[in-house]
Amino acid sequence: MNSVHIIYRIKLNEGAPEVFDFQLGEQTFDLISEKVSEPPPWTRLDYRQCSHCPLSLEEHSHCPLALQLHNIVDRFHDTRSIDEVEVEITTEERQITQRTALQRVIASMLDLIYPICGCPKTAFMKPLARFHLPLCSEEETIFRVTGMYLLAQYFLSRTPSRKGRIEFDGLTDIYNDLHTLNTAVASRLQSATQSDSSKNAITLLDMYSTLVPLLLEDELVEMRGFFQAYLPEDVETPQVMTNYLERAKAFSLDLDNLKLAPIEGEEEGEDATQEAAPDDMPEWLKEAKGIMGPYLPTNIAPKKVSSDIGKPKDNTPFRTSDGLTLELTPLDDEKPAGK
Repeated sequence: MNSVHIIYRIKLNEGAPEVFDFQLGEQTFDLISEKVSEPPPWTRLDYRQCSHCPLSLEEHSHCPLALQLHNIVDRFHDTRSIDEVEVEITTEERQITQRTALQRVIASMLDLIYPICGCPKTAFMKPLARFHLPLCSEEETIFRVTGMYLLAQYFLSRTPSRKGRIEFDGLTDIYNDLHTLNTAVASRLQSATQSDSSKNAITLLDMYSTLVPLLLEDELVEMRGFFQAYLPEDVETPQVMTNYLERAKAFSLDLDNLKLAPIEGEEEGEDATQEAAPDDMPEWLKEAKGIMGPYLPTNIAPKKVSSDIGKPKDNTPFRTSDGLTLELTPLDDEKPAGK
């Protein structure tokens, strides 16, 4: 296959647009990018490193994903996540123009960057980057990721091990790993910028990594109707087991409607990093977590490191319009005394 070229042009105001030019290599489809001459300290591999990271300092001085995030973060220091922007996305097959929130555009770029940056934990999603669909919806994401995973199982079944399986346990594991990664990346960004646009874009991606394993079966039941031509007429149609899918949609899972903002009404001096009370979580999600058990990921704190940036930490929690608190769990060395 030939190399892939994707361009994002983001117009924030009357000034010149910010242009991001992504090129994927011909054979590996890894991201081709210029070497960062002076990477900031927060991009070091051992700075708030993911707890499941397989890379070592001997071979990688910096986190490959953080190096790519630096290019984005550095251009949006003075922005807000809910700023409306005009974006034009050009691929070899199509051109997409849309006016939407900046956080959604950045999340779409991260969908492209994550799998091709060189991180072993995100490489499983590389086929989605090769066939990148900008600003895709929740349903499109489910359809594409399940199709990708089952095609991978087909290829795996043709290897000597013949380990390919038509089930989604492995996909759930991948999303659990992505949740762990997103937690660590969001922690890195607390020291990288005061702007919330990149931080909230990470939060949007993490909403998917947390909820996709939960909503997968119900979403597939809904999609089953598209495949009637393949199915015997006498086979009973399965029913949706829960109404979590509809509740998640009402919960603003759609990226256009999900606008995160710092929690209002915090008392001065109150510890904003304390864990969210269970009652802040919608009842359906608490119930789902209890049913899903080990299939839903839990927050895993990043590895402790020996050095820090020295900047003030912004651990302000966020709350969606539907009442769910989303916050970064502070590292042990950041917790206030007595906590």
